[in-house]
Amino acid sequence: MKLQDANLSFVFRPSSDRVLALFLAFLLFGVYLLSFNGRITSSDGLAMFAVTESFVKRGEFSTDQMWTLFGTKSIAAPDAEVYSKYGYGTSLFAVPFYVLALLAPFSGLMQVSLLSSAMATALTGALVFLAARRLNFPANVGVMVALLFGVATPAWVYAKEFWSEPFAAFTLFGAFYFLLCYRDEKNLRAVLFAGILLGLAIAVRTTNVLLVPLYLAYAFLPRDVSWIGNPRLKKDRGGKKGNWRALLFFSAPILFFVVSVFLYNWLRFQNPLTTGYRADEDFSNNIFLGAYGLLFSPGKGLFVYAPLLAALPFGVWQFYKRQKRGLVLILLLATCYLLLFSAWYYWWGGTNWAARFLVPMLPFLVLLCAPLVQLLVETRKTVTFYVLRFTFLVLVLIGFINELAGVAVNSLAYRSRALNLSANADWDTIFVPALSPLVGHWQTLRATNLDVAWLRATRETIQVDWLVVGLTGAFVGLCAWLLIQGLRGKFFSRAWMFGAIGLAVALAIFSLARYADDPRLGGNEGYAELLEMLPGVSRANDVLILNDDAHARSFLNANRSRMKWYGLSRDPARWDSATRDIFSKKLAAYERVWFVFDENVDAPNPMREWVKANLRELERFEFAKEVTLVLYATRQGR
Repeated sequence: MKLQDANLSFVFRPSSDRVLALFLAFLLFGVYLLSFNGRITSSDGLAMFAVTESFVKRGEFSTDQMWTLFGTKSIAAPDAEVYSKYGYGTSLFAVPFYVLALLAPFSGLMQVSLLSSAMATALTGALVFLAARRLNFPANVGVMVALLFGVATPAWVYAKEFWSEPFAAFTLFGAFYFLLCYRDEKNLRAVLFAGILLGLAIAVRTTNVLLVPLYLAYAFLPRDVSWIGNPRLKKDRGGKKGNWRALLFFSAPILFFVVSVFLYNWLRFQNPLTTGYRADEDFSNNIFLGAYGLLFSPGKGLFVYAPLLAALPFGVWQFYKRQKRGLVLILLLATCYLLLFSAWYYWWGGTNWAARFLVPMLPFLVLLCAPLVQLLVETRKTVTFYVLRFTFLVLVLIGFINELAGVAVNSLAYRSRALNLSANADWDTIFVPALSPLVGHWQTLRATNLDVAWLRATRETIQVDWLVVGLTGAFVGLCAWLLIQGLRGKFFSRAWMFGAIGLAVALAIFSLARYADDPRLGGNEGYAELLEMLPGVSRANDVLILNDDAHARSFLNANRSRMKWYGLSRDPARWDSATRDIFSKKLAAYERVWFVFDENVDAPNPMREWVKANLRELERFEFAKEVTLVLYATRQGR
């Protein structure tokens, strides 16, 4: 099974490869539009999205939009505000999408921002293709490897959620790709892009700073290190002006982002070393348990969810013969990620799909599968070859079916079912094969549980937006055809490329406009009327209190008012004396307070009684479903 020397047989063609990468990215983006749900379902994702809203609207970093919930997830800040404990990078990636959403009143703010995850994963797939070509794999092999990453690994599932993983994968692999370019061409622009992306990776997830020495060694350590310890040879080999300039171009943006992380911490917690994680959130887990769980457990194991990674031994062998330096970097990166998160107290990552913390390593690991893919596309007439090809195709098909289950049913929907099947569902869904999400998601599959925006199903009715499905399917088909034509050597003018870009943008806008009133985002017609009126009656220096943070998701998606707002739990037990004291101090800074509630005669509402007793009512608005908006004046505003 000796591979043909790719360096002699295939030529890297930057211009044509970039065109293929563009069509490949649009193909994956179209697939992700088909599986798009338009909702952030995790509290982590909501926290990071809340930072996006606060920053764009008010230049703040708070997550007070779900003040009661988020207040328990991070340590208390000196100013009594609630802040996310996660890096600001994910929130930053969503900023341009959020700004566009504010300018497009026909779409939801959350829904538009969620496209950032899909776009990051699609671009990562394109980078996998470009990296494969840069490593002298044939174009068809590069396309296949990129598609394997995009639709046969958990990356597909995370393309529809607002976790940090899609952005960590994009930035870490992007930095690797541009360092590949730098090592080939000694292009300073490439090394600058690599530094920016690696810096952004640190902003996305602070622990990525541990990987910087590995990237430095990969980029700048010479092939021949015999000069170490020999001053005369060191002067000749290591003191080149170009190397120092490249090192500066690479290091400067990394240093900038590291300093920005310190500044971000100081602005929130008055301590540059405080990220917001609690003292009990540490690296105290049994590392062997974590490693087994992340790699091989039936409920989280990466090799179980993406069995095509069985090709790794052959790929490692071939990379060792052809790309030792790249292989060492990839293996060290994957090992660091595995050891780090195996030791993390919350190693399984909560209710989500597969080994969430290892998702940023997927583009690297799938790239290592390229040698086997190249072998299998060759024409050989031996029994061994056909058995090997058939086995790999079966593994790819299993991976595709696995990820299809993940995008079809949300993890929270299956968790609700698992809680009825096991007294220790969170643990048993990881280690008991019969309760694995790979089985449970298919058992949970029904129209009312389908997690796609183009379908709205209740027990009585099923509505399918066939126009969106048809147009998106046609777009995917067009991109696939363009990709095939490109692989056959067809030349495409710029009109084709700009046309593809225009179609992708138009399709996204059209789809989002159709999804804007999705009832699964929460709220009701009364809240919809309130949110439509609110920007016209509120002032930027007002404050709003949402009496029930169960409706916070609908506010995050449709609230275009720029005033600060707090989402509080309606549970009377959460409205304790400490909460009242903090809130009385906070409201003293405002002259006008808006209070939103809906009538529920069966439940006490001490928060509402406190507001009535301490603030003076100025104006009242009534909406459908007994939703009420009241404007109060504080003592300062009297």
